[in-house]
Amino acid sequence: MLHQLKHYIHYRLKSIHLHGIHSPFIFEFNRDCLHDNAVYAAYGRLVCFRESVLDHNQQLQIEDHGAGSKRLQNELRETTQILKHNSSSARQAELLYRIAYYFKVERALELGTSLGMGTIGLALGSHHVTSVEGSPEVATYAQERLRENGVGNVQLIQGTFRDFFMDKLKVKPSGTYGLVFIDGHHNGAATIGYFEQLLPYCNNDTVIIIDDIYWSKDMTHAWQQLTKHPKVTASLNTYQWGLLFFRKEQGQQCFYINL
Repeated sequence: MLHQLKHYIHYRLKSIHLHGIHSPFIFEFNRDCLHDNAVYAAYGRLVCFRESVLDHNQQLQIEDHGAGSKRLQNELRETTQILKHNSSSARQAELLYRIAYYFKVERALELGTSLGMGTIGLALGSHHVTSVEGSPEVATYAQERLRENGVGNVQLIQGTFRDFFMDKLKVKPSGTYGLVFIDGHHNGAATIGYFEQLLPYCNNDTVIIIDDIYWSKDMTHAWQQLTKHPKVTASLNTYQWGLLFFRKEQGQQCFYINL
């Protein structure tokens, strides 16, 4: 808690408004996407998806393969509890939709499906989403809600992130991802490892979003290392998320954005 509070104060002091951004790319992304106040038709589908989760409350057996939940410790958890504490919020789902839509993402990858709130945001904003979930009952539940809501452009893979990368690395990369959302495990060393394994699947226009960069000292240290990675140019800190860009046109710089 003290770690997060200290870094939140630091973040607030460094976060800037539009007039303080001197990168045209980041300025326009912040103005036209992150702070876009338009109400999109897709938001209605996000609301319907969230309501379908609330209408289908179930108790699921959880298999945590990472740091787990800070609030929910039981292996048996109600989906309403997971939605409240461990899923992307309605606002975050809208933001994922806007980011995918803004960058015209063809292929997105999500590491950590949970109940599918972030998944549907990505699915509505991009052409195809591959989502990986390690807990079998959670994966099944998310698949059912996606199907119920008519979402047909998601390939949901049940398995650990490690297994997913092992399978991917058996063959030559068959394409790149326009957006990657890492929303699981919450371990610094593992996050850096996933980033390194993702590099063959990234291009100049890829954005990698890492959730909970201040989850722990370990995660914060990993985020700080990644912002200095030689392949990374711009990085963007929203406190909850960290965004990494590979644009060669952009000099290496970390921006703090107040959302």
